[in-house]
Amino acid sequence: MPDEITTPLASWGGVAAILSALGLGGVLTAIAQRPSRRNQLATAAKDEATGEAAVIASMATAFTGTTGALREEIERMQDMLNDLRQRVAEAEAELRAAAGREAVLERTISDQRAQLETAHNDVVRLRSERDAAIDKTIQQEGEIRQLKAVIEAQSRVGG
Repeated sequence: MPDEITTPLASWGGVAAILSALGLGGVLTAIAQRPSRRNQLATAAKDEATGEAAVIASMATAFTGTTGALREEIERMQDMLNDLRQRVAEAEAELRAAAGREAVLERTISDQRAQLETAHNDVVRLRSERDAAIDKTIQQEGEIRQLKAVIEAQSRVGG
């Protein structure tokens, strides 16, 4: 018996026992090394979560970039709005100044029309006075001629 224990390969039973032990050990090793269903589900969930996290991270990055671009666009538009407000204020000031100049111009034109009317009336009056003076001069020249004629006639008659 001691020989059988020391040399298990000497008989078919020993070989079968060794092969059985090896097969059982391989099966047990395979079973032990095979991941459990729980581990597989956990790994799948972890992979899915990692993928979702990557998608969320890329969306957050894109959102951050878009938000930054929108902020820049908002700032540019606010600058443009402020510039337009300033231009409108300047245009309104220019319009008020132009309205003031127009009022001054209208007063000046009104004053000049009044002066022109006065000058026209003066010209009409002076023409009338001139015509009256010419008529008076013509009448006086006629009277002078008559007086000369009377003086000549008296000098011929009395003389």
